[in-house]
Amino acid sequence: MNRQAPIFSLEYLPLLIRLKCKETTRLPAFLGSTLHGVTGWALTRHSESYRYIFENRRWGGAAQDIVNPYIIEPPRPKAFYDKGDALCFKLILIGDAVRYAKDITTSLTQAQTFGIGAERKAFELTDIFHADQYGPIWKQGQFEMNAAIPENISVHALQEHASWCSINLLTPVRIRRGGALVQTIDFPTIIRSITKRIQLLTERYGGNINTDVAMKVCELASEMSLTSSGLYLNEMHRYSSRKKESVDWSGMLGSLTFEGELSPFIPWLNAARILHIGRNSTFGCGQIDVVYRSM
Repeated sequence: MNRQAPIFSLEYLPLLIRLKCKETTRLPAFLGSTLHGVTGWALTRHSESYRYIFENRRWGGAAQDIVNPYIIEPPRPKAFYDKGDALCFKLILIGDAVRYAKDITTSLTQAQTFGIGAERKAFELTDIFHADQYGPIWKQGQFEMNAAIPENISVHALQEHASWCSINLLTPVRIRRGGALVQTIDFPTIIRSITKRIQLLTERYGGNINTDVAMKVCELASEMSLTSSGLYLNEMHRYSSRKKESVDWSGMLGSLTFEGELSPFIPWLNAARILHIGRNSTFGCGQIDVVYRSM
């Protein structure tokens, strides 16, 4: 393998957005859709940015499989927010969408206060940080866009080694096959999901992927052995204002453990921790974490 050419490479910018509750309220358990609406509403002030990020599918021909250039990572479920409580979430810009970071941060700071939840209770923007480096991008009314430095998921060689891993599904993983939700997730399903996702993202938003390596790891994935599975179906619905109906957002939660030669898969699994897997990743579904161990 040519060590100078990365297996895959993709820029991303993780923004940590912190809000403060101004009045006690109750919010839905999963806030991905809610925070998507909050962010999109704020960005309507910048039509070009809004169209590129939030109407990407529409302007791309409305194809169902057009992947979006951002991810919302909502906070862990919390039923009640008291006055003064913090509500923190991530907005991850991917590939070419990074260039709209200034418009997004400006839009949020101009809005300042957001009505969240069915009762539209007030939450006030307190600050915006780089979510990995924790440099303040906006704090106490001051911008520091130099802190908005993109990260790069770039792998040039297979250097990490492990023979056991635990994959934890942190938010509902929604993978469909033949129109039905996949409830038995194996290792090949996970690897196919992330390799396909990286391919779609790099094709549309910049970066690159070695498709030969991607195909090879998909073939090798069947050699991994499942040692335990603790998955369960998390039933979840959200109301779609666009469709004016309740939409099924059920997905799989829990953990899986696998044994085998993990070296070829570690770069892809690490990328999945950032980029998520499955459907509705834009709203925060499909977030995973991975723990490795050498036996």
